[in-house]
Amino acid sequence: MVSMISGGRWGLGRGSWWTSAAWVMLLIGMVANVGAAIAASNPAPLVIPSLQHWHGGDGYWRRHPASIVWVDPAGGQPLHVLGRRLADEFGQLTGQPLRVRSGTGSRPGDIVLRLVAADATGSGAFGDEGYALDLGDSIQIRAHALAGAFYATRTILQMLVVQGHASGRAATLPKGAVVDTPRYRERSVMFDVGRKFADKRFLEAYLRFMGWYKLNTLHLHLNDQVKNQAGDAWQIRAFRLKSDRSEFRGLIPADGLYYTRQDWDELEAVAAANAVTIVPEIDTPGHAGALVAAQPQWGYAGDSPPGGTLDPTRPQTLSYVEAVFAEFLPWFHSPLIHIGGDEVNVNKGGVSVASQISYINQLGRYLQQQGKQVEVWGDASFAAGLDKSFRIQRWINWGDESSIDWGKLGFEWTESYGDWYIVPFGPAYFHPDGLRGDQLYAGWASHLPVAADTAARLSGGQISVWNDQGQRDYTYADTVHDLLKDAIPAAGQLFWSGTAYDSMGRPLDYPSLRPSINKLQYGPGHSLFPGDPL
Repeated sequence: MVSMISGGRWGLGRGSWWTSAAWVMLLIGMVANVGAAIAASNPAPLVIPSLQHWHGGDGYWRRHPASIVWVDPAGGQPLHVLGRRLADEFGQLTGQPLRVRSGTGSRPGDIVLRLVAADATGSGAFGDEGYALDLGDSIQIRAHALAGAFYATRTILQMLVVQGHASGRAATLPKGAVVDTPRYRERSVMFDVGRKFADKRFLEAYLRFMGWYKLNTLHLHLNDQVKNQAGDAWQIRAFRLKSDRSEFRGLIPADGLYYTRQDWDELEAVAAANAVTIVPEIDTPGHAGALVAAQPQWGYAGDSPPGGTLDPTRPQTLSYVEAVFAEFLPWFHSPLIHIGGDEVNVNKGGVSVASQISYINQLGRYLQQQGKQVEVWGDASFAAGLDKSFRIQRWINWGDESSIDWGKLGFEWTESYGDWYIVPFGPAYFHPDGLRGDQLYAGWASHLPVAADTAARLSGGQISVWNDQGQRDYTYADTVHDLLKDAIPAAGQLFWSGTAYDSMGRPLDYPSLRPSINKLQYGPGHSLFPGDPL
């Protein structure tokens, strides 16, 4: 039997919920169209991210002139919208779009989308993002939630591209069975839009780009500051959300670059269509110069340069920040809200660790009362007192904190290590010339401080763009994209599947993945970077 198992062997990969018996039972239920006694011959298509579990069949599924995408009416309107998108994008890739119908019947050459509940074969164990594909004479897509069905459609479209069988009426796909679930729950890219604004069109393009490679979180750092050349004052202090209420007029940035409620709603719509969650970050009490500028009476008097830090010891500071969150929480669809909490008054002592912990805990619990989960930047000095229900982003890549395992301290955490930062124009140790996919893919595991008994607390990974030199003249489209684009497919591979393997179970290096990436590019219908290929 020929199989390709990415991230493990025969369904027993790291973090997997599989047992051999469950895998075999599920395959028996899935491959009726392929045939129970076939000699599995088709190797796994090398899509990006690679498939977690593949059982190859014989021959090919073929598109016919009358082929239909059937959408199970039980899936509701969102599944029907996804079916139409699959049909349209299939047409973009092949020149032959598919028709869409409501129903569950199928003939050879058809595709069927279904949302299924748990049953005896374990098909409900996909979670919200996993899916199963049965590629026989017809294609059956099964997922527990809409996000899983979306990722199944990405896999089908990627298979068309990498297999090279996408020419009009001759469009074909290799027969086989797929069960695919993500390695990490959080697969993230972060943009520091506080120091350097990213326009809505760019963010929308990246949401589609990310969805193509199964990345599911866009973390937006919405407020921050940049020093002047002398380093003794703030040249930029910006908060990027614009309220129409007069009491928040002081938060409007001096450069006039911000997101309105309509902008945010449109971003949320594109994010949802690409299975991405936008996690907003309002960073306090440090990195809060824009909030200090709007309400200077709550600034920390010992700050240097002055006007960049809120005073966490004053009750009025907490009330002020809670009011800011209350104004914008209705905008945010994400169940997770990032509250920053890092690098408070790093230039001059005075704000105690205890007061910072107290402030962060109180603000976090306020947001929890509003129904939100809370995420903060990690600091080992906070570990003993910080609320254990908060999610940590590990980021510091020097000193003792470079090897800290937040899972051992009782926290759920995301790997956001500083070695995977991009900072345009420096410093030199933060990839000012860009982060290559080869670097990320080869180096990711070497920095993970994960013990076997705490691995379940590692919820995800993130690559980040910080704009510490945001006063310089550059944009996301002309500079940031060129520094970041090569790492996006690598992040998708690592965070969904981990290391890719060939059909003999041997690990693949990143150059082995590049032929697929060169074909896949940004996905169908992408127009923002037509002259800037991967």
